[in-house]
Parts: sequence; C-alpha cells; structure tokens
Amino acid sequence: MVFIRKKTKLIINPQANHGKTQAKIKPIRDFLQSELDLDTELTERPRHATAIAANLHDYDLVIAVGGDGTIFEIANGLVASKNDKTSLAIIPTGSGNDFRRAIGISKDWRQAMRQALSGSVRLVDLGIVNDTSFTNSLAIGFDARVGHLANRIKDSTQRSGLSLYITALIRILSSDFYCHRVRFRIDDGEWQEQEVLLIAANNGPSYGGGFKITPKARIDDGKINICIIDELPRWQVGPRLPFVLAGKHQWMSMAHFYQARSLIVESDCELPAALDGELIKAKRFEISIRPGSLPVISNSH
Repeated sequence: MVFIRKKTKLIINPQANHGKTQAKIKPIRDFLQSELDLDTELTERPRHATAIAANLHDYDLVIAVGGDGTIFEIANGLVASKNDKTSLAIIPTGSGNDFRRAIGISKDWRQAMRQALSGSVRLVDLGIVNDTSFTNSLAIGFDARVGHLANRIKDSTQRSGLSLYITALIRILSSDFYCHRVRFRIDDGEWQEQEVLLIAANNGPSYGGGFKITPKARIDDGKINICIIDELPRWQVGPRLPFVLAGKHQWMSMAHFYQARSLIVESDCELPAALDGELIKAKRFEISIRPGSLPVISNSH
C-alpha cells in the first residue's frame, strides 16, 4: 500500500559519520519541507532520539537521518511508547547503514529522500534482547569487539563503513584475538557449551558495513537468523573473511546457521556485544523476535 503522508517528524543526528551529516541538514530539510508537513529536531546527546521518538503519537511519519544507531534509538522510542502507528523512514548518513540494505533503501542520501516520499509501508520484525529492541543485528564475541574498537577509532581514522570495520578487524587480529566460552540454547532445544569465535543473532542479512553474516535473513520472516562460528585459530580467520563479506560461508564446517524464535546466550564472564552498532556487555542475553511490529517505508518487499 502507498502511505499517505501527513504530519512528519524529521530527526537528524548531526554527528553521524564524523559530523559529515551536518552539511546535509539544510538540503534535506529544504527538500522535505516542500513535500511534507514537517518539523525537525537535531539530536544533542546519546538516547536523545529515543526521547524524541517516544512522543510521536500524533505523527504519521518519522524520518531518521543518521546511521544504524540513530534508527536503533528511534525504534526503541516508538516501542517504549507503544506507538505502532507512526511509520519510520530512513535517510542513511551514518558509518555502517546496514538496516537500509535490509529494506532496500539507496545508500545515496539524495535518492533515499525521494524513496522516503515514494516508498510503501512494510511491517518488519524487531529483535528483542534483554528487553531492548533492535532493528537489524546483534553480534556477540569477536565481531562485537571489532565493533567496539571501530567505535573508538572512527574519529581518529576518519573512516566509515566497511573500511572502518576492516581497519578495526586487523587491529583486533593483530593484538587482541581470543575466543569465548559460552552456553547457548536455541528455542526449546538442549543447552550447548563450547568455545565460539562469534554468535550473530540478526534480523537483517548484514552488519559491519556490509558483511553478509546471515545472508538468507529477511527482515520480515518472523525469525531470528543465527550464525555461530566455532573457535578458530587466528591464522584461519583472515582467509575466510572474503567469503563472509560475500555471504558465501555456508559451506564452512565451523559455521552453523539456524532460524529460531528465541536464543539464550550466557557466559561466566561479560561478553561484548554490538546491538545495531550500539555497544553493550552482559553475561546473559535473552533474545527473541517480535514479528511485524515496526512499520517502515521500504523500497523492497
């Protein structure tokens, strides 16, 4: 169905992608104001977008300008306020922008503006971990440590997307490589305990700026798409990365794929995790799926 747009909130994270989003604020606002009943707010601090999004019951549409972290915050604001009527559109200007891939939005912000006006409403799933919602991805272990480092070095390196992720990945492989002892249970299955390199519990197919870790995932399939990679020595990781980037790693004996409604992961030590790019740590992750609970403006079905 085509969405009839009325009252619209534009939420912009001016610090997205090392502050480069600031230069896009005026052209984006000028274009959208000519088409929509629009008011704009710029985020000023972490979780500000969540607070703004929690008060949008009178709005037909909210447009997020930023990266996956900005979308994450807005989605959580909508969920916290039990608002399933306000549709979410995105104009990706962040570092990774993996959610836009999942819903078919252009990486070019100018084209994404036009898609925000011409796309149709699509109900997509939300992942839930420890009572927090996520739109795209949850990485636990090695990839999360890479994400944590990428977040720390993104301003000093002035890199973004895949380039930033690979820079951080090389540094982790060089100086901070280790695997994790975890226990996990998928749906109502048996508990398993083992050393793993990483666990990905995703809604969309990619994270890290384009690594297709769960290549068969669909954003509206009602399932958590899981990839568990067994313990690996350092020297075996690098040669496998191109296959993961392309989503061609299903043949690897140490890569295991599942689709599930729930997943529990726990450890005696705190595990690093990256939740839509937001960095967290916990000893226990209770993960589930909330099918068709977020209306988004999409360019794919």
